[in-house]
Amino acid sequence: MAWYVIVLIVSSGLFLLTSIGSLIFGDMDMDAGMEIDSGFLLGDVISFKGLIHFTIGFSLTLTLMGEFSLLSAAIGTVTGIIFVLVLYYLYKLLFDKLQQNIKYTTVINDMEAEVYFWDNNKKIGEVFLTLEGRPVTVTLVCPDDIHFEKGQKIRVSGTRRSVSPA
Repeated sequence: MAWYVIVLIVSSGLFLLTSIGSLIFGDMDMDAGMEIDSGFLLGDVISFKGLIHFTIGFSLTLTLMGEFSLLSAAIGTVTGIIFVLVLYYLYKLLFDKLQQNIKYTTVINDMEAEVYFWDNNKKIGEVFLTLEGRPVTVTLVCPDDIHFEKGQKIRVSGTRRSVSPA
């Protein structure tokens, strides 16, 4: 079995796992530590998912052509780039459609949350909440001089965009 067939099988398996994981658990951030701020879609395309999409397109082309040559590598590279762009826009379209169908709670009254991040100097941070069965992060603002620890459970009230201790 040629190496590009093995790469196709492995990358297709990873694609299925990440797709199923995204459907079940929401958008998973598997690109830890990779911050690219380009203004374009570069940060989303050059990612773990983007690499998987490219690998599928590249190795599928080589598998269908049945050989590795300069021509098949060039065609495979173009096909891989097309896979990355098409699947990026497909994910974006599906995510936007799913977001439109979810009616978020806008008012949060005395709900339990877990502190994810807290900056004592700025008196701002983030908490994890469960809204309508989905875990979300919400900005935590506290005008008082209170220190929060990561993982601490607190009661909060506010809106979907910003909460404060209840």
